[in-house]
Amino acid sequence: MAKLRILLPSLGLAALILNGCIITQAQVFANFPLPSPFTINSVSDPFEMVFVDLNTVSEYNDHKDQLKGLSDVAIVGKFTNVSGPAGAVEVWITPDASSFLTVDQVKAGATLLWGPGTIGAAPASRTIGWDESAGLFNAAGKKILIDEALGDGTLTLYMFGTAANYQIRVENGNIILTLTGGV
Repeated sequence: MAKLRILLPSLGLAALILNGCIITQAQVFANFPLPSPFTINSVSDPFEMVFVDLNTVSEYNDHKDQLKGLSDVAIVGKFTNVSGPAGAVEVWITPDASSFLTVDQVKAGATLLWGPGTIGAAPASRTIGWDESAGLFNAAGKKILIDEALGDGTLTLYMFGTAANYQIRVENGNIILTLTGGV
């Protein structure tokens, strides 16, 4: 009986190979760390701008020629309202190396990628993980992220709060991509 259990799967694998059919698809996790910690201050530094070059992530760089798609993505981290009322954090995206100077310029020239991720009044803190992050993505921004992951791998992110006066500290922030690849 043991020989039969080994023989049948072997015959199936042999049939696939003889027919020229080899299963060659995989998922690769690529983690791009955000600066940690950073603080967004509505008065002195109203947003955090991060130029993302996925080519600096070895898991991405090693497999970028075989990428077929992006099956999942998350923006995770700990968000602490250091001072200010309850509000939210948003992440906006451009498909290139942009350098806006104001939040109004970001809203006019970029696309909402993620958020709003709500946070209570100071000193509230919120850790956003994988599952929670999934529901915060905007379809248009996510499409830009996918296109860039499948393209040159570079983009710019802008992160800011939505309350009138705030100071938000972000710790252990990461962009985690689940890339689908194949030969």
